[in-house]
Amino acid sequence: MQVTIKEIARQLGVNPSTVSRALAGKPDVSKATRQRIIELADQLNYTPNLWAQNLVGTTSNWIGCLVLDLSNPFFVPLIRALEDIAGQNGYMIFLGESRRQIEIERAMIERFRRIKAAGVILSPVLADLSHLQVLQKENVPLVIVGRTVSGFDSVNVDNYRSGFLVGQYLLSLGHRQVGFLYSGDPYNTPEMERLRGFKAALSELQGNPSWDIVVGNNEIKGGEFGAQKWFGDPRRPSAVFCSNDMLAMGFITQVTRLGGTVPEDVSVVGHDNIPFAGIFKVPLTTISFSTDQMGQKAMEILLARMLRGNCGNDPQTFLLEPEIVMRSSCMAK
Repeated sequence: MQVTIKEIARQLGVNPSTVSRALAGKPDVSKATRQRIIELADQLNYTPNLWAQNLVGTTSNWIGCLVLDLSNPFFVPLIRALEDIAGQNGYMIFLGESRRQIEIERAMIERFRRIKAAGVILSPVLADLSHLQVLQKENVPLVIVGRTVSGFDSVNVDNYRSGFLVGQYLLSLGHRQVGFLYSGDPYNTPEMERLRGFKAALSELQGNPSWDIVVGNNEIKGGEFGAQKWFGDPRRPSAVFCSNDMLAMGFITQVTRLGGTVPEDVSVVGHDNIPFAGIFKVPLTTISFSTDQMGQKAMEILLARMLRGNCGNDPQTFLLEPEIVMRSSCMAK
């Protein structure tokens, strides 16, 4: 039978609320009483019912974390960084994924509200912000990662700079017929910023990429579809910038299935430097930035908001600096 706060209080002859405050580290309990309570709790192997504490308190020990796609390795180091810092500060992560669907995102935000999450970190779909604005009105701290959204604290990579770096790099290799492969999601602002920077780098020699293809998703299958389009196009470019590494890996896989070679037939660049990008069948040239730092900075901002209680005031945007990692998927023209 699980030991309860009431049982500890009964044995010590104190109020259950005193036991609760002592075990929670509240300052309004004497040192001697706190010590007695902790010692007895240890002797009885007391385990706190954290879920019950969350339901009766004004806030909880949970921090809601919502990402777009748990199947994308990009989010693994980000989530680990969030969990590490949350744990160091006495919080636990309540993790979910929206699968890039606004209805799921709304439902998850409602769950965070019901458990009285102390704060929320998420990568939003961006099709609607009203449910996020509700959190702000309720003074729940909220930090957005992987997107930059006006009116909210955001931690992101400089996606314009990413695209510019890729454009410069491909031009330096002698490529003039270059393409861009992307999902085409109207709310995917990062890939549109990457395209904008890419075009800017190319503008000295040509106004736009010579080839681009919308594949409808950011998954391996999207890259495979793009490769089929590339293979059947007589005007196909000699280099392709894929808006993320999953697309790039799908593209490379399908090009080789169809009898082509990378980088001899086409140079390929990705974005995100996800785990395993460097040991893929063709080690992938890609844009890298610290997803660990993204998680650390997001949690730092969130904890500061939780401490000060000034949610929504003077929102800040923090941009990580990208760099290009050169591997075997590109060669000079």
